[in-house]
Amino acid sequence: MDEDRHANKTPPAAGELVPAVGAKRFSLEHAGRSIELRPGVFAAGRSSACQIAVDDALVSRRHAEFVVTADSLTVRDAGSVNGVFVNNKRIAGAEFLRDGDQVRLGTQVLVVRASSEGARPRAAARVGAETLRGIEVTPLASGFPAHMPSESEATFSAHTLDLLGGVAEKVLALGRGEEAEKVLSTTLTNLLSDVRSRGPGSSKTQVQEKAVHYALKLAEVTGKGRWVDYALELYAALKRPFAPALVDELYAVLRHVDAVNLNVLRAYVADLRALQQTFGPTERFVLQRLEGFERLAALK
Repeated sequence: MDEDRHANKTPPAAGELVPAVGAKRFSLEHAGRSIELRPGVFAAGRSSACQIAVDDALVSRRHAEFVVTADSLTVRDAGSVNGVFVNNKRIAGAEFLRDGDQVRLGTQVLVVRASSEGARPRAAARVGAETLRGIEVTPLASGFPAHMPSESEATFSAHTLDLLGGVAEKVLALGRGEEAEKVLSTTLTNLLSDVRSRGPGSSKTQVQEKAVHYALKLAEVTGKGRWVDYALELYAALKRPFAPALVDELYAVLRHVDAVNLNVLRAYVADLRALQQTFGPTERFVLQRLEGFERLAALK
C-alpha cells in the first residue's frame, strides 16, 4: 500500500464527491472474508441495529457509517468514543475510500476492495450473517434497509443528512431519482420517526426543512406522490405550517407527481386551522396557500 496516498488529502466536506468513472463494486475484507457493500448506507458498531455488528469493547454502539453509491465508498465517524482510523490516521468527518485502504474500528481492521462493475470478484467469499472474528454482518435483501430501529442512541444525524444530501443532489441532477431515493430513504424515515416519537425538539428546524426539501426533490424526479406525503406528515408531526420557501417548492412539484394522499393533506390542513388563532401573519398566509394547494391536489 502506498502510505503517502492520503498524506496531502483533505477530508471531503459533507456531500462532496470525488470524480469517478464508471460503476464500482465495493467490499470490505476482514480475516480473509469479504463483506459486499451494495449502494446504500451500512452502519457499523456494537448495536444490533447496525448492519455490520462489531463485537469489540473499544467500538461504540453506532461507531461508523459506510455510504455506498454506484461509484464511491465513504466512511464517516458516527460520533464514536475511540474514533475511526483510515490507514492509521484518525479521520474528522467523512473520508472517501480507495482500493487497499485500511479502516480500523476499535481493534478490528477492514481492508477496502474496489473494482469495476462486472470485474471478476477477488478470492474472498461473500458472507452472510456469520461472525468474522468480532464482526457479524446482517443479511439484507438490498444494501439499504427500509428502516433502522431506534435504540438508546439517536437514529438520525444532521451530519448524515448533510453528507447524503450532497450525494443525492448530484445524483438527482443526473435524473437518477431511484438511486437518490436509495441514498436518502432511511435517513428521512428515521427523522420522521424521531419527530413522532420524541417530539419536534428531536432535530433542529433547519434540519427538518432540509429533509422536506430533499423529499420534494425526490417527488419531482421520481414522480412519486408519497414523498409529498412524507413532507406533509413531517410538518403535521411538527404541528406547524410549512416554511414559506418550501410552499413554493410544494406547488411546483404537484404537476410532476402521480397523486397526493388527500387524507393526509386534509388532516394536516384541518389541524392548522384549529391552531390558527396562535399564528402570526406569515403563518396565516402559509395556511391560506396550503388551503389553495389542497384544492389543486383534489383536482389531480
